[in-house]
Parts: sequence; C-alpha cells; structure tokens
Amino acid sequence: MKCYHPNTYEKLGFDVVLQWVEERLHSQEAKEALQQLQPMSDPTILLPELDRVAELQNALEFGEGFPGGLFISTGDSLEKLKVKGNWIGQSELFQILRWLDGIASARAYFAADQESYPEMYALLHTHPFEEKLIKRIRGILDERGNLRDNASPELARLRRQQGSTSKELRNTLYKILRQANDQNWSQDKEITIRNERLVIPIKADFKGRVNGFVQDVSQTGGTVYLEPAAALPLNNHLRELQFKEQNEIIRIMQEISAELREYVEGLMAFRKVMVQLELIHAKAKLGVAFEAILPQINLDKPNLHLRNARYPLLLLKAMQETLTVVPISLSLDHKHRILIVSGPNAGGKSVSLKTLGLLQLMLQCGFLLPVEEGSEFKIFESLFLDIGDEQSVDTDLSTYTSRLFQWRQMGDNMDKKSLFLIDEFGSGTDPKQGGAIAESFLERFVNQRAYGIITTHYGNLKDYAEITAGVGNAAMQFDTKGLKPTYNLIEGLPGRSYAFEMAQRVGVHHTILKKARKKVGSEEIDTEKLLRQLEKKNMEISRLLQKNKQKEGELEKLVIHNRIEKEKLKKERKAILREAKIEARNLIQDANRKIENTIREIKEKNAAKKATQKAREKLKAEMPEVESIPLPIKAARSKAGETLEVLSGKPEVGDWVKLKSSESFGTLDELQGKRGVVVVGDLRLTVKLDQLTKIKAPKAPKIKASSVNIIGARNREVKAETDIMGMRVEEALPTIDRFLDNARLSGLNRVRILHGKGTGVLREAIRKHLGDLNYVESAVDAPVEDGGAGWTIVQMK
Repeated sequence: MKCYHPNTYEKLGFDVVLQWVEERLHSQEAKEALQQLQPMSDPTILLPELDRVAELQNALEFGEGFPGGLFISTGDSLEKLKVKGNWIGQSELFQILRWLDGIASARAYFAADQESYPEMYALLHTHPFEEKLIKRIRGILDERGNLRDNASPELARLRRQQGSTSKELRNTLYKILRQANDQNWSQDKEITIRNERLVIPIKADFKGRVNGFVQDVSQTGGTVYLEPAAALPLNNHLRELQFKEQNEIIRIMQEISAELREYVEGLMAFRKVMVQLELIHAKAKLGVAFEAILPQINLDKPNLHLRNARYPLLLLKAMQETLTVVPISLSLDHKHRILIVSGPNAGGKSVSLKTLGLLQLMLQCGFLLPVEEGSEFKIFESLFLDIGDEQSVDTDLSTYTSRLFQWRQMGDNMDKKSLFLIDEFGSGTDPKQGGAIAESFLERFVNQRAYGIITTHYGNLKDYAEITAGVGNAAMQFDTKGLKPTYNLIEGLPGRSYAFEMAQRVGVHHTILKKARKKVGSEEIDTEKLLRQLEKKNMEISRLLQKNKQKEGELEKLVIHNRIEKEKLKKERKAILREAKIEARNLIQDANRKIENTIREIKEKNAAKKATQKAREKLKAEMPEVESIPLPIKAARSKAGETLEVLSGKPEVGDWVKLKSSESFGTLDELQGKRGVVVVGDLRLTVKLDQLTKIKAPKAPKIKASSVNIIGARNREVKAETDIMGMRVEEALPTIDRFLDNARLSGLNRVRILHGKGTGVLREAIRKHLGDLNYVESAVDAPVEDGGAGWTIVQMK
C-alpha cells in the first residue's frame, strides 16, 4: 500500500506503535528490519503473514513451553565466514551455536503441532537445517563457550603439559615463599601474577635476599613482586606452552570456520527467517497486550466494518495509567463508501478517523487488531491523508494552500482501491467558499469510488451526504445533560456542533445567546431541534440495547454457572461411587477373612455337626449384605489360561518381553544404555534391562486397563521446567531423573531446571549427573535475560 502523505506514520500514530514493538526486539537485525517495514497490498504476501502472527499469538496465549532465548544476533560473523581465509573467534562461534540452538528449538516446537501452526511450521522448514553443525560445534565448545580440552589431540597435549608445568612451578614458588615467611622477608601467603608470570611478594627491604627478577612494585613501594631465579625456566616453559596453545586454538578456529563456510548460504537464509520470526513474535506480543484478533478480510466484497474497535494509542496509554477506552463501530460499503462525520469539538471525530486509518495501516503491515469478532477489512493499494496543520515556511504554503494541494493529489490519484481520511474538510478559509470547494472535491471523490472518512462542521457537506448515493452521515454522540461528549459514533444522522450549549456552559450571557439564535434563523434552529430529538431517541435505543446486552451477559453467566455445577455434581458422583467401590472391596475382603476363619475352625473340630452349624450361624450374623460391585483390574495380564513362554538370550529391539515385577508384557521398542523402552498397549515404559525377560510372542497380546507403575506417558501433560531450589543434592538428583523421564515420554527435547546460583554446589552436582546420562546432549546456562547461571537448559538427543 502506497502512503501518499510523507508523514503518514506520525499523523496516525503508527510511529508510537512501532516504538513499542522495537523495545521488545533483541537483535539489531530485527530492529533494522522493523525500520524498513512497509504496508503490503499483495494478498499472497499479506495473508500468510497475518496467519503467522495469529498462530504465534495463539502459542503465546494458550500454548505451553514456548522456547525462550531464541532471538540472538549473529553480528557480522556470517559475513566474515563468507570470505575465504577469514575465521571467527570462540565468542562468535559460541554466539552462532546459541543461535542454531534457537532455530532447532523453534523448529521442534512448531513441528510438534503442525496442525495448529501450519504457517509457522512452513516458515521454519522452508530451508534445510544442518543439525550436525550443532553437534560439531558442541564437540569443541563447552557449555560456557570455552574450547574443550579434547577439541584436538594437540590442544589436549599442550594443556596437560601446562597443567604439570604449572603444578611444578607453583610448588617451587610456594617452597620459596614459605622460606621467605620463615625469615620474615614476606608476610603474604599466596603467590600472584605480574606481567603474565607467576611471582612471589617480598618486602622491598629484603628483595636482595632472594635471587631473582623484579617484575613489579606495589603502589606504596613497600612490596616487590619477585620472580625467583629457580622459577625462571619453569615460567618460560609455561609461557611457551601458552603461546603454542593460542596458536593451536587459532588453527582449530580456522578449521571450524572453513567447515562452516560450506553452509554459510543456508545459514544466511535462516538468519532472514529468524529475523522474520522475531518480528512476528513482537507483533504477537502486541496482539496479546491488545487482546487483538485477525478480522475477516474481504478480497472481493466492498464491505469494511469496524465493530467495537479501540484506538491503539489510547490502549498503549491505558497500559500506563487508568484510562477508559471507548470503542467505536462504523461501516463503509457499496451504499456508503464515504462517511461524513460531524459533531461537537473534542467529541472524538478525529480519533474515530485516526482509528480506522491506524488499524488499516497496522493490518497491512501484518498486525492483528483490537476489534471484536465480526469486523471486516479490505486491502487498499493507496492511502491519502489530510490531517492537522500543514503550514510550511520553507515552501511558502499556508495551511489552506497546503490542504488544497493534498485534495488535488487525491483527485489526481485515487480509485476504488484507495482509502482517504480528511479531518475538518473545507476549513481554513471563508466558510461559504471553503464549503463549496470542499463539496466539489467530494463529488470527484465519489465518482472515483474511493473509500474514506471526512470530519466537518459544514452543513452543505452534511446535506450532500443525505441526498447522494455512496455517501452517508454519522454523528458523534453528546451528553446534553452533562454537556460532555460520550465518544460514541452514531451512523445515519448528521451531528450537531452544540455551540450554544457549550457557550451556555462556560457562562456566556443569555442576551448574547439570544441574539445569536436570531442571527442563525428559525429554520436552522428548527433543524437543530429536530436533530436533538432524533439524538435523544437514539440515545434511548442505545440505552435499551445496552441493557439488553447486559441481561444477555447475565444469562450467559448463569448458563456457564449451571454447566460448572453440573460438572461438579458429575465429579462428586464419581467420587462417591469410587468410595463405595473401595468400601465394598474392604467389606468383601473382611468377609473373605471371616469365611477362611470359619473353614479353619470347622476343620480343626473335625467337621462336627453342631460345631459346623454354630460356625455357620456366627458367620451369617457377622457377614454384611453388600451388592456385587465390580472391582478395578489390578494389572495388565495375558489372556486367561495363556502361559507366557520364556526364551533365553538378551532382549533386543522388537522382541516381546515381560516385566519381572508384574504380569505386564509388551514389545521392546528402544534401547537407552542400561534401560529399554517397552510398549505396553498405549503406554511406553522406561525399564531397566535387568528387569525384563525375553518371551515368545503371545497369541492375543491385547492389554486391558493397567495400573502398573510407569515413569510417564505420551499423553500426560508435562511441564517443560522444574524447580529444585533449596533441595539437597541427594533429593535433587532423583527428582531430576523423574522429571527428565516424564519430559522424554511427553516428547519434550528441551527443558529447564531452576536450581539458583547460591554456592554453586547444587549446580555442579546437577551438571555432572546430567553429563553421565547418555540421552542428554547438552546442559548449559540459560541466557542472561532468562535467568543466567540460576537455570540449566537441558537439550536431549
């Protein structure tokens, strides 16, 4: 959509909306893309973008586990990689790794529910993604972005030598320092570093007592930092190893840079995708804040209908202070493509006009809108404005001359795919001449079949709207009792200026008002009176409609309340039945015990007739009368009468296996180190291999209801994070194991663990434990903005 006015964004307040969005962006690339944002007119580009924003807003509002820390800037790293011979440093490589992790997380999130997020899935799966790059980089960088010792055999060797040399050097220095302490040549207990060499602190008065080289002196001059001669060869060797290490690190970075260069075109394509995703995410966040929706978009129909639309700038203001935003409703269609809005000053005419303009601009820039369901919008190819004072000293244009230029531009360029907005049409010159010129321009706009809103006080424009097809009147409602605007727009009626009422309110003398009414004339006074009566009737109708809407709301609340009560009663009924079943089972078990005791008593007395009769009467008296209630099935078992045939050998994937701890059985679906995943009916159980027995495939392997103890199930709702802050290590580790098992069975491959920073003991124990789990790919600190070192992000294979 082409915006003909050079200051369209500022005139409509779109610059304020963009500023809010920019504050929610993280990467510089996304901020630059936002500055280049232009309204779209091509439906094949605009409609998918709106669908993507709607899907992501839905994910933010109703989805679970939407990944954080996705939007990371790669800076100019990718551009550097494009040039042969260039290489990137460790920090840049670590940034690329975090960025790739974000891509993988976003792809996995939307791939998990393609039906709900088809457009987002398509966006992130347009280009092939090389997940092997993540594994390759993780193979040389640890979770803090440092180069691993095993990044290369040479690096491992150099670091081992550094460790042994450093240990020997420290032992030598501590030995000399202890001797210096004994002789009172030094009062320090620790060695230190000066000029990148390990040294010992010696009192300046005794520096000659230790053979060596002064590397530094304290500010007071009382202490010298001495490198003993005995440590010189070791220090030199350590520095030599450090230089070699740096050279090896450069070689490794050059090597990995060359590998990445082969994929740089694909990475550049994904950078565009991630920038687009970040913009969509920020738009969706604005949609959440505005409670926005995607309105119906008419490509063929001429209808444009705003239903309870709220001005975005007032909504942003309402977020900061207590403010009531009055919604407006208006329609532009084949009957009334142009709306003439009139009414009192400060009554909301300009806001109504700007509401349509800003919402249309936002929609065609890919934003959802703060309107109600049933709203309809068109896609326009051009937007024209005449809002506010355009006087210019530079061009020697007066306000009215500038406005004439805007109207002429509209008349020369508008068509049926244009939207125009004119505030206070015709003002700025002689009322009669200005009104006539405005009416002539309006005739041309009507013939061009353009869509638009015009605000005015001119009676001739209101009269024109009443008799001309394609043009309609609308009035801003006014509270005549309180003499204040209501900001409600009423279509079908011309508005009144309420000049006399406002003059009376501010205390203008009645004699002046009386003379003014005579000058206006009886005909216009009668018209004002008729309009006032119509307005009162409209207000009464609006009041009744509002009252009816309130009653409908109350009725809907009652329906919902009844539905909730019905569900509550259903749950209570189930609970009562469950308790009754338990009580019946207990009664039957107690009865069984009494029967067994009676039988034992009869046997002990050799079944004497009198003793038997007595025992039976006693049992009958004690036995309660209970209805036959079906008991819950305890465990999944084989078909009645079927014997499971045990086979020798170690179970392998695809074999039928039986759990030693129960009668449950199923197929071994996956091996995970010392554990296996067994499919039992609809359940997937993670079980230690030594608890499984290989069996022959049963004839009818159908499983009934089960209450076996399982770690998790696919359909179970599992959160993507857990909180173990304050736990001891022995409590935390089992909790984490259960949490990870549940997450894996629920299809989550990326989770978060909150352990806090504290002393770091709990964090280190968790990291070590996670490193021993073969299904854990990595465990790293969360991004600083998402909690930093207080959280651990776990990526599973």
